[in-house]
Amino acid sequence: MDNPGKRLIILGNAEIDAVYGRPRFTQEERDEYFTLSAQEKEALGQLHSLKSRAFFILQLGYFKARRMFFLFGFGDVGEEAAYIRERYFPDFDDAHPEIAKGTRLKHQRLILALYQYRNANAAMQRQLEARARLAATVCGKPIYIFRELLRFLAEQRIVAPGYSAMQDMVGGALAYEQRRLAEIVHDQIDPPAKKALQRLLDDTQGLHEITLLKRDPRDFSNHEIRREVARGTGAGAVPAFTKTSSTS
Repeated sequence: MDNPGKRLIILGNAEIDAVYGRPRFTQEERDEYFTLSAQEKEALGQLHSLKSRAFFILQLGYFKARRMFFLFGFGDVGEEAAYIRERYFPDFDDAHPEIAKGTRLKHQRLILALYQYRNANAAMQRQLEARARLAATVCGKPIYIFRELLRFLAEQRIVAPGYSAMQDMVGGALAYEQRRLAEIVHDQIDPPAKKALQRLLDDTQGLHEITLLKRDPRDFSNHEIRREVARGTGAGAVPAFTKTSSTS
């Protein structure tokens, strides 16, 4: 939002990888995610070549872990590919590590049917935008809206759009909420109140008055308490608190 022409930054690189990166399985995780259920074996039976079957098992395992699809070749997933060959297809050795787009899309359709998931279409895109706007009325933090969208997608069994699409939705929702609030202020606040608000936003000697209102005391020391009192009363200074002594 603060960088015109650039997308809203929601996640750091490590967080993006945690959400959108292809999983890197341990040996135990390979045993878990690449084990096929009866229904998955039935879907596998609809594929003919060993290469297609190997790719299907890999994509299926990644989907079970992340509920997303990934583009990869055998060379990109060396350890997982070796595991699939050893466990399921010991005689398979294909010199071409890539797979055709049509075959890859067929795998995705089979996996979506197995897990009763859907890809996000135009109608779902509109629902997501509405959901993002609703979340923005609750909290203006981009990460909150992003997490709400992920939760909604999981509930609806929808494959999450890419990170850039999510950035656009969250950024659009925040911009919409800013405009909505600005219109409310313009329509509902009377002229004297508008002038008072404008004074708070005016830059006076490099410091906005609203910044002073937002600033919390650093501690409960005598000096900080006096500063807070002065700010509240509008006085330039308040006499120091002094201890009184009683006389007998």
